[in-house]
Amino acid sequence: MIPQIGFSEMLVIAILALVVVGPKDLPGMMRKAGQFVAKLKMLGQEFKDAFDQIGQDDELAELRREMDELKSLGKLSNLSDEAFEEDMRALDKDLREGTDVSTPAPKASSKDGDPKEAKDDS
Repeated sequence: MIPQIGFSEMLVIAILALVVVGPKDLPGMMRKAGQFVAKLKMLGQEFKDAFDQIGQDDELAELRREMDELKSLGKLSNLSDEAFEEDMRALDKDLREGTDVSTPAPKASSKDGDPKEAKDDS
């Protein structure tokens, strides 16, 4: 766990640095410390970016494997805009024919004995 540094701790560190290093060399030392911290941040970001890139590469490889599996099954062998459009038109035609209300559906004869049909038969 990273220790939390408050204002009083920072003040003590600044006074110690002023006494140990001296007022003449303190600005140069602070500049070097700032450059060191900037380099640490940059290295940490590069490390994080490398892991993110590895994760993205793994995800892409997974997607490529899934696409290859689907292609090997023959489901995506004719993946094109024209084939997709034809499939959608065929599906639309089937749906329209299945839900067409202009042609009445054939009557199903009921063997259970509908009371109205029983009266008509006798």
